[in-house]
Parts: sequence; C-alpha cells; structure tokens
Amino acid sequence: MASRERRLGYLAVGVAAVLFGTWPSFSKIALEELHPLAIVVYGQLIPGLLFAPTVRGLRLSSRDARLVLLTVATGGLLAPVLYFFGLELTTASNAVLLSNTESLFTVVLAFLLLRERLARLGYACLAAMAVGAFFVTTDLRLGDASFLEHLLGNLLLVGSAFFWALTNTASTHLLKRIRVLPLLAFQLALGSAFVLPFVFASGASLAVPVGVIPVLAFLALGGIGLFAVLFFHAFRTIGAMRTGSVLSTSSIWGLLLALYLFPAEVPGPWQAVGGTMMIAALVALYATSETRPAASDETLKPEASDGPRHP
Repeated sequence: MASRERRLGYLAVGVAAVLFGTWPSFSKIALEELHPLAIVVYGQLIPGLLFAPTVRGLRLSSRDARLVLLTVATGGLLAPVLYFFGLELTTASNAVLLSNTESLFTVVLAFLLLRERLARLGYACLAAMAVGAFFVTTDLRLGDASFLEHLLGNLLLVGSAFFWALTNTASTHLLKRIRVLPLLAFQLALGSAFVLPFVFASGASLAVPVGVIPVLAFLALGGIGLFAVLFFHAFRTIGAMRTGSVLSTSSIWGLLLALYLFPAEVPGPWQAVGGTMMIAALVALYATSETRPAASDETLKPEASDGPRHP
C-alpha cells in the first residue's frame, strides 16, 4: 500500500509540474482577449466555488481567520494581480523562468520567519538562484530603453513570486489545523472578492469572449484547482523535498511550450544563462535537502496536518 501511495504521489506531482509549466503560456493567450483583472477574478472564483462545499461545518479561530485574510491579501490579491500585469509586459518564456523565484523566496522566508535551515551547499544554491534571477530579469540590458517594458514586467513577476512565497509561509501554520480543500476554498473565493472592487474602480470589462472560454477554464480548473490538489497530495505522500524536486521540471516543459507557441519570444543570451542556473540550482537545492535527516523543520512548503490523506 505504501509503495502504491508513493507511485501515486510521484504521478500526481509529475502531472502538477506539467500544469504549472503550461500556466504562463496559456495565461499569455488569455491576455490577448481578457483584462488581467478579469483573469484573476474568474481564475480564482471558479475553483473557489467548486471547493466551497468542503467548508461546511468548518470553524476558524480568530487567529486563524486573521492568517487566512493575510494569505488572501498576499496570494489572492497582490500576487496574481502583479503576475498578470507583469506577464502582459513581458514574454511567456521569461515568466516560466522567473516562476522559480517563488522557491527562492519561500526558502528565504522560511529561514527568516520559520527558522528553517539548510546544509551549506543549500545556501550556495540560493545564491546561484538569485544571480540567475537577476540575469533573467535584466538580461544585463539595464541601459537599453527598448528593454524597459520587459524589465518592468519581469520585476512585477518577481514581486508576485514574493507574495506567493509569503502565502506559502503563512499557510504552513494554517495547514496544521485546516484541511487543504477548505483552505483553498477560502483563499480562492475571497481572493476573487478582494479583486472585484479594483475591477469596478478601473472599469475593466468582465466580459468573456466565447473563443477564450476553454483557455480560461483550463487556467482556473487545471492551472489552479487541479494543480493545488495534486501538489498537496504529492506533498503528503512523498514529502516536501521530493515534491519540490520533481516540480522543478516544470520550467523545462513550460519553456518548451512557450517557445512552441511564441517562437519569436526567444530569451536573450543572459536570460538563457540565468534560466539554466536557476533550474540547476533549484534541483540541487532539493537534492541537498533530501539528503538531510528528516526533521520537523524539513519542509520548505506548507505541510498538511491531521485529517485524511486525500484532500
């Protein structure tokens, strides 16, 4: 039974890696027809409502309620809004590569706020990821006026990664007392509600052209809903480090898809170097962490607690 659970865990994170990698390219396609705020609203509202029945009977303490609101503000409002406005200004391939900065920020925040520690080689991996992220963000073209729009978009993507990492850190505590699906229902549905005032204030259209409905449905149900369920299932069955190691392959699938769909958006030479550094450092980081003895502070992502093994 344990062996079967582990195989299912690896299968789950393998599928999750593909979904995570395809997110930037399909989001870029959706941006051709939809306002960024509209994608944020529908992308969270659809899976949030789908998971809503799991909230029945759940009671939150005042402390947990405040922490949930914090994760909604960071992961349901700030992170996705920055992401889609940033993606609108840069390329899908850049977004794929910069998605790895979420892991970087998650580890840094775990070090600062949760007092988690790594082996010495792990810190070298973090430094390599930071340098790689700088190369991808700037392509060393800081004085090139024609690159400023992409630079701004890349910076917004990095900012979104920071807020999602902050959400991961806060969720570490919540998932000790709340099961996965109820927490996702709160975060996604409330995140969508938090964005609506900005939609009305900006006059952004929520109309969805018929042709983009399949892409939007994939982003909401696959890129957010199914990905989250698969990720946390793998997290529970094979552990945080193995899950993170397999998930790091999302950059490979994502980059291949981005170059296929947008062949003119080829990363610059220094971006290619930086992306390679980030992927290699991320794999090495999880491999290094995997060799450490298991401990209560092993995880760099939220750990599910009591309740059934399936979300």
